[in-house]
Amino acid sequence: MTARRRDAEENRERILRAARDLLARQPTASMDDVAQAAGVVRRTVYAHFPTRDALLDGLADQVSAHLLGALGRTDRSALDPEVALADFALTVWAVGAEYRLLMTLAEADLGAAGLRELLAPIRAQALELLRRGRATGRFATHLPPEVLTSALQGLTLSLVQSVNDGLWPDDGTRAAAAVLIAAGLPPEDAETAVEQAKKTS
Repeated sequence: MTARRRDAEENRERILRAARDLLARQPTASMDDVAQAAGVVRRTVYAHFPTRDALLDGLADQVSAHLLGALGRTDRSALDPEVALADFALTVWAVGAEYRLLMTLAEADLGAAGLRELLAPIRAQALELLRRGRATGRFATHLPPEVLTSALQGLTLSLVQSVNDGLWPDDGTRAAAAVLIAAGLPPEDAETAVEQAKKTS
């Protein structure tokens, strides 16, 4: 890799990092604001991202990839369904800052359809875990699995936002239990599954 190309890639990563931090606090921040936060001139930002939409697309793709990478570090196929879903919920919570940023981008620029598209691969993993749990009789069947998956995703996003708003503190334990209870487990079983998931991670 040439020095110029390496410098360009480092600048791109610096811009995305600055944009991630800045837009999480100020969703309407301008490209000039991003350049200042990244410590580069405006022209450098536009060289990598010709428009604000291009910057948001690049940022959203990076955040989504980070979330998927975190979820892919654990093989949940050998775990009991409820423990697997608890581990999934705990992992999502651990990268909650990225979830908060996705929510911020969705509200400011991407819209609900954009957020659904970004989270589709993550939702697919949750759907697989729910189906496994239903097959063993552990999870509720009062809603179609696709509907329940969307509901659990909405619950998770709401809980993440509640922490972001300072309404309650949580390390993910109670949030994961809430997901399992919403999936149909009794509270005591949900708490046990979360504790088991913590030991396997």
